[in-house]
Amino acid sequence: METTNQSPATETIPVGPDLVTITGSQVTIDALHEMPDWQVRGFTRIPVYFGDRKYFLREKTEGQKPYAVRYFLEPWPDDYKQPKTFISYDEEAVAEREAAIKSGRVDDLGRAVLILLYPFLGMLWSRTKEKLVRFGFVSRSITGVSIFTTFGLMLLEGVFAKMLIMTSLRTGKIVIGGMVRAFAQSDYLNLGLFQIRLVWVDVALFVCLFLDCIIRYSQHLRDVESPWGFMEWITCLFRGKKSPAAQMIHNQSS
Repeated sequence: METTNQSPATETIPVGPDLVTITGSQVTIDALHEMPDWQVRGFTRIPVYFGDRKYFLREKTEGQKPYAVRYFLEPWPDDYKQPKTFISYDEEAVAEREAAIKSGRVDDLGRAVLILLYPFLGMLWSRTKEKLVRFGFVSRSITGVSIFTTFGLMLLEGVFAKMLIMTSLRTGKIVIGGMVRAFAQSDYLNLGLFQIRLVWVDVALFVCLFLDCIIRYSQHLRDVESPWGFMEWITCLFRGKKSPAAQMIHNQSS
């Protein structure tokens, strides 16, 4: 009598960038990227729904290029207790995974660029700083650093003012100014029909830095959740216009 050994039929199905191989009742998934919620468990297994059948994750190994991970699924036993949570594997789940990875890469790139401007990020106004949370920047932390930066710029104004005076004493022509005057190498800013003496620009800059440093530091000491950016407090001078931080302070006081 002759016997014939027949191996189970193998079916290969692409699911997005992944490749699924079905051999009998077993399913092998070659995933382009790792599924973050998929963990091999000896107990409290989580069912994985693929198509109209239910499986559990039996094994997880390193994939062969270009795939990152290989998952082995087994049919869900009838005597297993059904947990409340489950995982669905389909085109939509894979698309969401790829979108999350792409978004994460964009966030990493954005963070790498913004980190170069870290001392000045806290000078952005409150609503803009709230949008930086996705890049890992905490509004209160970057505001504290920006206050220190503001204080440093204020000191630089004084240093440049002294440097200009001391240098000009040697030539006999007194030059008064600060950072703006020192870099401009001119006494006036030409605006066509108007000319502005740069010493007044430096004076205005010093006053703004001084007031901003005091006001925002006092707010920082009060642990305000959404602190102001550089000169944002000036919006309180306009009737009917309040920044989100100012509105929050008003609500807390009332």
